[in-house]
Amino acid sequence: MERDVKAWCREQPLPADVPSLSELSAQQKKMISETAAAVHFGQPSFAPAAAPKPVIPKPAAPPAPSIGGPGKLGFNGGLPGLSGLGTGGGGGGGGGKGSTAGRNAPRRGRGTMNPAATAGSRIPVCHTCGNQIRGPFITALGQCWCPACFVCATANCRCELEHIGFVEVDGQTYCEKCWETSLAPICFKCQKRIKGDCLKAIGKSYHPECFACAYCGGLFGNSAFFLEDGLPYCENDWNELFTTKCVGCGFPIEAGDRWVEALNKNFHSQCFKCAICGNNLEGQSFFAKQGRPFCKHHARM
Repeated sequence: MERDVKAWCREQPLPADVPSLSELSAQQKKMISETAAAVHFGQPSFAPAAAPKPVIPKPAAPPAPSIGGPGKLGFNGGLPGLSGLGTGGGGGGGGGKGSTAGRNAPRRGRGTMNPAATAGSRIPVCHTCGNQIRGPFITALGQCWCPACFVCATANCRCELEHIGFVEVDGQTYCEKCWETSLAPICFKCQKRIKGDCLKAIGKSYHPECFACAYCGGLFGNSAFFLEDGLPYCENDWNELFTTKCVGCGFPIEAGDRWVEALNKNFHSQCFKCAICGNNLEGQSFFAKQGRPFCKHHARM
């Protein structure tokens, strides 16, 4: 077909203003020859277009979750937010498991009148004045007193204790009145003197009926308390208010637990898994859909 087109072109008359081939210069003839050689003629070929492939949108893969241990306690901090241990005698501090409060009562008693020492027996010495007692003497708290020396230790009281009993404080004997008005510990909660049993907890003194959960008001009794910002809480309220909970199982993430922070939530490491197949995703890339983690395979479903 290439020869037929060339022959047809030669047979066509040239326009009047187009010079004949003999009139062209050698350089012009060379240019025409090179241009003709570069032109190829042929039938166009057709190929069926490839069928378009469907594009499946993929959910964006968030970065791999960070792995850590609780301490942020709170309980992350030890916790997520979990934290220090509260003890019965310690001061207020970070949150954590507390102990039971220590209960004590003032040491009350009565002196015992004894007859004078017999000949040949050991002569008692008065605990207050230091003199030997030749007549009847009083014993109390493992010590001996002259009857005149067994009195309230308060300087402006000095009442005799032989018949009314005493309250012992730091080795000294006091009458009940002086104890109740001046020496009894003050309850941290109600600010009244504690005349009976006294609870010692977190470095403070309480009436047994005043040492209660700071949130629900339930009495601790012999139950453990949990300390947060210097205040005691029962276990249920402390877990509800201050611990970091796993959204997978709903239980608190405790100190020492491996945990994952992802999707702005916290998981036990064993609870961070694909919402469909249950494969664990700790330390792996995952796909988020509607706030739940998915593995790569099930993210497309």
